[in-house]
Amino acid sequence: MEEFNTKESIMQIVPHSGKMSLLDRVVDYDFGKLEIHTEVDIAPGSMFFDKDIDGIPVWIGFEYMAQSISALSGLYGKTKGQEPKIGFIMSVNNFTANKPVFPANSTAKIFVRQTMRMDNIVTFDGNITLGDTIVATAVINTIEVDDPQSGT
Repeated sequence: MEEFNTKESIMQIVPHSGKMSLLDRVVDYDFGKLEIHTEVDIAPGSMFFDKDIDGIPVWIGFEYMAQSISALSGLYGKTKGQEPKIGFIMSVNNFTANKPVFPANSTAKIFVRQTMRMDNIVTFDGNITLGDTIVATAVINTIEVDDPQSGT
């Protein structure tokens, strides 16, 4: 398994760059199960870090899940020699948060699994843990497009 443990390597599979490249590493993925585990280190220099709460608001977790979905798609495309596809979030459903903040100096562990695909519309279940505690869950509906300008 090729390693993706730097922001630079992750940008090869996720079409985000600069500060909007949020994932720190891909821990594991399984195309058979259509799932991926990623991580984000929460630090004062992180995008969305709020010094007033000494962390990142937990609602940002849906973007961590979305970028993890993009990483899974990008990894799969890479096996076929394709560039990462652009995807759009159509909806985030049943988002629950058991804590208000990802605290500084912690690591958010993100897990997403594809649960349904209908052509280019794809649904994923996701959760984020801190240690062994689930702090956020969501169902994310996405659409993959080849040409973001035309929406196809």
